[in-house]
Amino acid sequence: MKRCLLPCIIGLFALILSVLTTESVHYIRERHSHEVLTRISDLPASLLKASVLEFHGVSADLLLLKTFTWVGMKIGVGADLTREEWKQLAGIIDRITDLDRRFWDPYLFAEMMLTWQGGMVEEANRLLIKASEANPDDYRPLYFLGFNEFYFRKDAARAAPFLRQAALKPGAPGFLKGLAARFSLYGRQTLAGIIFLKGLIKQTTDEKTKKYLQKRLETLEIINMLENAVTSYKEKFGHSPKTIHDLVTDEIIQYVPKDPYGGEFILLKNGSVYTTSGLINHDRSRNTKERPGNLSSK
Repeated sequence: MKRCLLPCIIGLFALILSVLTTESVHYIRERHSHEVLTRISDLPASLLKASVLEFHGVSADLLLLKTFTWVGMKIGVGADLTREEWKQLAGIIDRITDLDRRFWDPYLFAEMMLTWQGGMVEEANRLLIKASEANPDDYRPLYFLGFNEFYFRKDAARAAPFLRQAALKPGAPGFLKGLAARFSLYGRQTLAGIIFLKGLIKQTTDEKTKKYLQKRLETLEIINMLENAVTSYKEKFGHSPKTIHDLVTDEIIQYVPKDPYGGEFILLKNGSVYTTSGLINHDRSRNTKERPGNLSSK
């Protein structure tokens, strides 16, 4: 009996040791990456350029890869960056773009992470202005600046000049010419966010980042569907619903989808729909497969 138990005990001990070792290695790698990047973000641009000699482009590539790895490790275990880490991330991207001001990938990464997840629109805009100055024929920095003003700052008047300038750049997509006017007509930011995220996903090659953006897009599409249902409710009954669940009770939709981030959708007094999650993960155990399509009861 003892001989039978001994291999089981050894196997169980090995399994526990493996799990603990894996977690420890992950923690050590994340801390090391963070410490290295923090030191770099604190360096003056002139000193950083001097330290890499003539290898500015290669160094920028390596630093961005290390940044991707660090942020990916944090996101991979479901951890959010602290406010101080978000500031450090903005500083790291600034230093990377000091090494190679025309390198577009770090600017795109800043637009994806600093605004949507970090709430650092000002820092992202500052980097986008830097990108526009370094790449005067590229429409993308001005396009993102216009979107940030409209979506995050809710200022269509400030967004319009950026979008008009972007539309005049070589290679700008045709839809940009009328986008300023369309944004002004939307009256709400949800549909603009959907259009923007779809474009951002097309530019993204990293699968983890793409999955992160697609989840946000899915949530905005649900919100857009619910806001359209609120409009239909008003047209049918002549007044606004009191709660989001009135849309189900009065047979406008069949059910209220679950928030992929684990929050609850609620109806604001102005008719727009808000989620208590703030588009940040709260409950990873919930099933998030419900899609916004085909919910109409009619």
